[in-house]
Amino acid sequence: MSSRVQQGLAAIAMAWALVAACGAVWGARAQPLDAIDRMQAEFVQLARHLPPNGEVGYLERYEDAGAEDAVRAHYAAQYALVPRVVVSRVGLEFMIVGQGTQRPGHDPRLDGYFLVSATPEDHRVYRRLLP
Repeated sequence: MSSRVQQGLAAIAMAWALVAACGAVWGARAQPLDAIDRMQAEFVQLARHLPPNGEVGYLERYEDAGAEDAVRAHYAAQYALVPRVVVSRVGLEFMIVGQGTQRPGHDPRLDGYFLVSATPEDHRVYRRLLP
């Protein structure tokens, strides 16, 4: 086989590999995010308004806190905000309030806190007023 034919076959093989790789990348980018990845992306937007490490409070849903979607949201916040430790406790300096967790109207668990930031998806960061 002549070197010209070998070069042509090599060029065809390289082009085929490039097309296959581009197709794989394009297909992976087209995949929608699953629910956990989507929530993590939402919660990570709050990171710049939180201390770089330490404990951060997480407000549990006012009703049915053990529901699967509520637990999933809490886990998503924990993973998105590492190295911070997200704990289900009120009274810490910073409080994360996920979408739909706050009691409509007035939530007494947030007394003494002020709103710092909110995402378009309505996840919020509150900070405790110092005495």
